[in-house]
Formats: sequence, structure tokens, C-alpha cells
Amino acid sequence: MAVLTLGATAASHHPSRAANAPPADSLRVPILVYHSVMPHHPGQNAEQRVLDVDDSAFVAQMRYLVDGGYHVVSLASLVDALEGRDTLPNRAVVITFDDGWENQYHHAFPILRRFGLTATFFVFTTPIGVDGKLMTWEQLRELQAAGMTIGSHTRTHPSLPDYHAALHNEVVMSREDIKQHLGSAPDFFAYPFGEWDSLSAAWARTAGYRAARTFRGGAWNAPSDLYHLRAVPVTDNMQAFQRAVSGEPAGVVAQRGR
Repeated sequence: MAVLTLGATAASHHPSRAANAPPADSLRVPILVYHSVMPHHPGQNAEQRVLDVDDSAFVAQMRYLVDGGYHVVSLASLVDALEGRDTLPNRAVVITFDDGWENQYHHAFPILRRFGLTATFFVFTTPIGVDGKLMTWEQLRELQAAGMTIGSHTRTHPSLPDYHAALHNEVVMSREDIKQHLGSAPDFFAYPFGEWDSLSAAWARTAGYRAARTFRGGAWNAPSDLYHLRAVPVTDNMQAFQRAVSGEPAGVVAQRGR
């Protein structure tokens, strides 16, 4: 099986991009970011329509990955590859979810299991088991038992660069919360809103996380990005999804979709 190894550059996929190629030790593995997965409904505002992926669209996206020969790998596998511990198959993709919304359990989780796919769920811990819109610890244990990864998304979901005094509580203690309820401390952290700075990244490293993920930035990451991994937000737009996953220009994606 062909493997994706460090040293792959943008030029190897798109010769015309050689001038703007990322560092030679980068890997192109899209880290997809979802929030809510649920049927669209009346009353949603514009922001919700963007962040909420309809469950039918989510099915289509997962089917596209499976039928297209993409390999959904765990976030741990990507980090292992970036650290030089392992290699990845070509066309590797990572799936992640933010916040811990209850609809992820009811809509996304069954679809992932149907397709035999894995994902990382980043949760902010204070409302877990209290706010009915979020998953319970029991549901998170079920996800974990099914092979999903649970990561921290802080305790209360603040923008960390604006709350340096709360970094211990948000970064360190959220990890302890998950360890207490799920039996093991999480290896991965996601910055709320994707907002980070050097101090919040240092806290993530010191707290014991192996890596931390932002929200945007694209599909390429290098070993130096481990505590600010770039990612790709996902919407209902299928062509945008295909472009993000494949890395192909819009015209090529459109032609293939005919």
C-alpha cells in the first residue's frame, strides 16, 4: 500500500504550486472540523446554517470518503506520522467534532459506525451532564468504547488569548475532568474558536497534550505545528468538501461531479 511520508510537498500533488509549497516536512492530511450534525429546521440563523451540517449531507460526505478511496485515520495516527513514529496511507483524512453537542451522538455517531469510521470529539467539560444540549459522560463513554477519541475543548469555551489568567483552569483542569469521568487523560486539545497564542500553546504542551488543533488554516501541517494544527471547517457545500479533501481545483471537482 502506498504511504504518505514526511517530505511530501505541494509540488508533488500540484506542480504549479511549487513556488508556494509548504515546508518539506509537511503532510497534507485534511483535519475536518464539524460542529452540529442534524436536520436543518426553521428558525436557524445564518451562522447556525453554516455550522450545522444536515445529516443527509453528512452521510453523503462520509460516503464520498469511503467510495473515493480515502483513508479516515485517527488524530493520533496523524500526530504519530508528524513525529516520525509511523507513516500514513495516501489520501488520509482526519474527522473531528467540536463542543460535544448531543446531536453529534444521535446523528453523527451512528453514521460513523455505519461506515466504519473513527473521529475525535472535542468537548468543553463544565456543561457535560448538566446542559441537555450537550452529551452526557455516559454517552461519551459509549463513544470512547466504540473507538472514538475524546479530546478537551476547555472547561467553559472562552477565547484563550483573552483569558490568560484562566489558562490553568481551562486547559489543565478540563483534562483532569475528562480523566476523572472517562478513566484516562486526553491526548488532544482544540482551541475554542480556533483562537490561540504562544502562551495558550505552551499551556497545552505543559498540561500533557500531545497536540492541539485550531479551526482553519488548510490541510497541510508540519511537526512544528503540533500545538496549532491547521484544520478545515466543513459545511453542507459538497463541492467545497470535495475540494478540501482532494486538494483539486474547483473546475476539476465540478467536472468529476458530472
